Amino acid sequence: MSQLTLITRAGTFELPVELNETVVAMAKKHKVTWGHACQRGVCAQCRTLVLEGASFLNEMTSEEKLRLRKAERAEGFRLGCQIRLVGQGDVKLAHRPY
Repeated sequence: MSQLTLITRAGTFELPVELNETVVAMAKKHKVTWGHACQRGVCAQCRTLVLEGASFLNEMTSEEKLRLRKAERAEGFRLGCQIRLVGQGDVKLAHRPY
């Protein structure tokens, strides 16, 4: 069974994969602290490093392209409010706010 692993300052949390839900929404649902403020891709408090499973995520959104520098995107950074799981597979993400 596919698994979503969220790594935060408070620890590592393993959640079931829920397709088409944002990472921020899944974290809130399972009471995992995943910093966020706007949920629109503006504040970047939900800055996330994709460690594993990028192929199971949606394409980068225009909000992410506007907010994250090209170098950050190349390193694997995304915004948790914009990331949606679109396929079954293991995904590992780390919360890395500025």
